[in-house]
Amino acid sequence: MVTLIAFVVVFGTAVLFHELGHFLVAKASGIRVFEFAVGFGPALASTTWRGTKYSLRVFPLGGFVKMAGMDEPVDYAEDVPADDDPRSFQAKSLPVRLGTIAAGPFMNLVLAVLLFSLYFMLVTVPPMVTTVEPNSPAEIAGLLPGDTFISINGEEVIDADQVVGKIQQAAGQEIEIVVRRQGSLHTIKAVPQEVGGQGRLGFGISEAKPRYPFLTSVRAAAVQTWRLTAQLVGDITRMITGKQQVEISGPIGIVHIVGETARHGVPQLLILAVILNINLGLLNLLPVPVLDGGWLLILVLEAIRGKPLAPETRGIAQFIGLALLIMLMLFATFKDLARFSLFS
Repeated sequence: MVTLIAFVVVFGTAVLFHELGHFLVAKASGIRVFEFAVGFGPALASTTWRGTKYSLRVFPLGGFVKMAGMDEPVDYAEDVPADDDPRSFQAKSLPVRLGTIAAGPFMNLVLAVLLFSLYFMLVTVPPMVTTVEPNSPAEIAGLLPGDTFISINGEEVIDADQVVGKIQQAAGQEIEIVVRRQGSLHTIKAVPQEVGGQGRLGFGISEAKPRYPFLTSVRAAAVQTWRLTAQLVGDITRMITGKQQVEISGPIGIVHIVGETARHGVPQLLILAVILNINLGLLNLLPVPVLDGGWLLILVLEAIRGKPLAPETRGIAQFIGLALLIMLMLFATFKDLARFSLFS
């Protein structure tokens, strides 16, 4: 149940924000929006306001937007603008159409910055064990990578310098360390080894992260989102060019990753949501028909030609794009099954 809820919240929010981007720009540009839906499947509830139907649907995974000139209305056929109608997507200028399509991936990056900002503002990370040397006092005492320090000899420790300082002062003396491990507190007794007159246990430690002010958090969020985006662009480029092994996850893998991350707490889930949003935004910009990047490519080609592509040509391109996506999904699912040994 935890996995299901976490997956719906993380993935559903990412898709919903993506569609919200298309919706907001379409509305602001005067494009007739037939429907904005939260979720998929049969409608649980709906209302119409200012010519747009807003619906809540059974399966809460994302949503969709239906615009004049791009989609056909499902439940009604009244007031459907022709392609040359000012309310049609097709009648808008090239910058407006490009902006409407690109707004989906852009909103995923906006959501990534928002989530990162929340992480920097609200989440504190205590000093954590990163590595443990073999046969060291730390290993003998039972410290493990991932343990976060709570206190030493009954005194709270809030940063790495405090932890190191207390250990150095206790050479040859037994100390009591309280750590948090997978949500539970563990008390560990260890005797620091004397090295050069100072105590040493033999482990690596990460710096603690305090809560940051609002503006500092937003700046840090923007910087980290940019760095992650650049890193992922590089990874995708290297995978496409064959310079890096293809590592992708399908639905099974994503559900598994979200579930495992949720068990480690909300802070880790926030970081995963950031990564998924950046991935979703970038993958949608790939020049594959049926993806946003494919639509952007088609619009640019039409602008260069000075006339729209024939419906048959668009249909063939979208069919090829859909086939490529299905093959990619099957490949990712096969990788997931092999990774988790589900067909042994």
